[in-house]
Amino acid sequence: MNDFVQPSALSLVLAQADATWLNPTQRGLDLAEATRNTADVLVIGAGVTGAGAALDAAARGLSVVLVDAGDIAIGTSSRSGKTFHGGLRYLEQLNFKLVAHAIEERDLMVKILCPHIARPESFLYPLTHTWWERPYVGAGVLLYDIFGLKGGAVPRQRHFSRAALKRHVPSIDTGRVVGGIQYYDALMDDARHTLAVVRTAAGRGAKVITRAPLVDFIKDGERVVGIVVEDNFTGQRHRLAARAVISATGVWADKIQQLAGANTFAVQPAKGVHILLRSEALQSDTGILARATDSVIIARRWYGYWLVGTTDTPWSGNKSAPVAEAADIDYLLDNLNVYLERKVSRADVLGTFAGLRPLLKSVGAVDSTSSLLRDHAVIEGPLGLTTIVGGKYTTYRRMAADAVDAAVRPLGVTTPSTTATLPLIGAVNWSAVRDSASELARRFGMSVADAGRMLQRHGDRVCSLSALVQADPTLGVPVPGAPQYLVAELVHAVVAEGAQTLTDVMTRRTHLSIELADGARALAPFVANHIAPYLGWSGGETDRQIAAYGEFIAAERAALQRSSAELTSSWSIVATPRA
Repeated sequence: MNDFVQPSALSLVLAQADATWLNPTQRGLDLAEATRNTADVLVIGAGVTGAGAALDAAARGLSVVLVDAGDIAIGTSSRSGKTFHGGLRYLEQLNFKLVAHAIEERDLMVKILCPHIARPESFLYPLTHTWWERPYVGAGVLLYDIFGLKGGAVPRQRHFSRAALKRHVPSIDTGRVVGGIQYYDALMDDARHTLAVVRTAAGRGAKVITRAPLVDFIKDGERVVGIVVEDNFTGQRHRLAARAVISATGVWADKIQQLAGANTFAVQPAKGVHILLRSEALQSDTGILARATDSVIIARRWYGYWLVGTTDTPWSGNKSAPVAEAADIDYLLDNLNVYLERKVSRADVLGTFAGLRPLLKSVGAVDSTSSLLRDHAVIEGPLGLTTIVGGKYTTYRRMAADAVDAAVRPLGVTTPSTTATLPLIGAVNWSAVRDSASELARRFGMSVADAGRMLQRHGDRVCSLSALVQADPTLGVPVPGAPQYLVAELVHAVVAEGAQTLTDVMTRRTHLSIELADGARALAPFVANHIAPYLGWSGGETDRQIAAYGEFIAAERAALQRSSAELTSSWSIVATPRA
C-alpha cells in the first residue's frame, strides 16, 4: 500500500501532525510495531465500544492495539439514532438502572467529555388522551429528570396545552393531540464521536489498524494470546500478540467467540432504520417522541435536517450490509404522520441508513427484537478472550470500562478506569473556540449556521483546518453543492482522521451520502479528486473509487424498492483501495 502523498504546500503542516492523526503512514507504522511487540490489551472492533475499550486501557497506562476489518465506526456506530439519551421508553419496561446509567453518561458527554459534539435538544411527547395520560407520562418524565439532577446538563420538563403545543409545533395535528410534555436529551454525530474516541486513544499511545480483518486466533494451549489479521491492502497476514484480547464486535460477537473455541451465547441482530428529511418537512422548534405501532417514533432536529427513526425488526441478511427497505420507510412515515397535520411523504426523504443492534437472545424470544434486553454483558471465555456485547451507544464508556476490568483482572492490573474525567479530542479547549462561528463564516465564506456545525464536528481541532487552509488557500472554500462542508475537511479526513476510501469520506467523516438527494453521486468525483493525492491513488484507482461509491448508493436506493425476501446478501458496502 502507498503512503499518503504530501503535496509540497502542505508538507510543513503535515510534519507538525500529532499522535492523534490517523492516516496510511501511521497505520503502517502501527501495524509494524504491533507485529513486533506484545500488547497488554488488543481490542477487536473499532465501533464505539471497542474504541472506548482501547481508550480506557490506554488511559490506564497499558499498551493497546485496536484493529477493525473495515473503517472506524463502519457498522452500527455510524448508523444509530445519533442521540445520547437515557431511554425514556425503558422506564415503561422498569429498567431503571439502565436509564439512570444512561442519563449519567449523557450528562458527562454534554458537560465534560465532548461538549462540542453533544448538545442538549428538546423533545415533545404529544398527549392523545385527556385525563390519564398527562399524569402517567409526566411521572415518567419526572423520574427522568430526577436521574439527571446530579449532572444538571439539560433543562427540566415543561407541560404544554393544546394551544401552546401548536405554537411550538405548527405541524402537529391538534385534532388528535390534546397537549404535550417536553423533556431534553442530547444530539450528537455518532461516526464523528467514535472517531474522536479512537483519536483520543491514539493520542494515549494506542496503535490503530483498520482494514485488517481477523482470520484466526493465536493460542497457547487453551489460552488466547493474540490474533492473526490479513492486511486488505497487501494481502499479507500478520500475527499480533497480546496478553489480553477484547472482542467488541457487535453482531459478529458470537461468531468471533466460536472462532476462538467457545460457544456460550448467541446474538440476534435487530435492524434499526432511520430516514433523513428536508428541513422544511416539519415545522417545529422541538423534536418529537411519540408512541408508534410497536415502540416509539422519534423525529429530531439534526444538523439542519430532521432525522426520524427507528424500526426494530430481526435481520437475517448480510450483517455487513443492512439496508432500509420500502416497508421500513412506510412504517416510519405512517407512524410519524399519525401526529401531523401536514403529512410527510417520500418526496421529503433525502437519505436513509440502517444499523444492527447486537441483542443477546433470551429463551423464547427469538422472533421479537423489541422485547430483548438492551443491557450489556461481559462474557469471559475462552481464557484470554473477553467479549463485550449488547448495551446501547450512550453507555459505551461504562461498557468499555467493564470489559477492560474483566480483561486485565487476570493480569494483576488494578488501576481503575479514568475515562469519566478524560475529555475527547476537540473538547479540551472548546471554550476558546465555541463562539467563533461568525469569525469562521467570514473567513471561509460560509453561513454562520454552517460554520457552527463545522465547529461541532471538530471542536478545538478546527485549528487544524485553518492550518491546512493557510498552507493551501484553495482548500478554504465551501464544497460546491454542499456548502455545509469546507474543502479542507475532505483533505483533513484522509490526513488526520483515518479515512482510506471515498466511501469513508462520504458516509462517515461527512454525511454527504444522506444529505444530498442523489446520494452525493454527482459530487463524488470532486471529492475523490481532492483526496486522491493524499492517498497515492492513480487515475485508475480514483475512477474505481468513484464507481464503487456509485454502486454502494445505487444498491441502497434499489433496496428501498424491494422486500426483505428479495434482498441479496452478496454485495459489500465498502470500497477497498488496492495497494
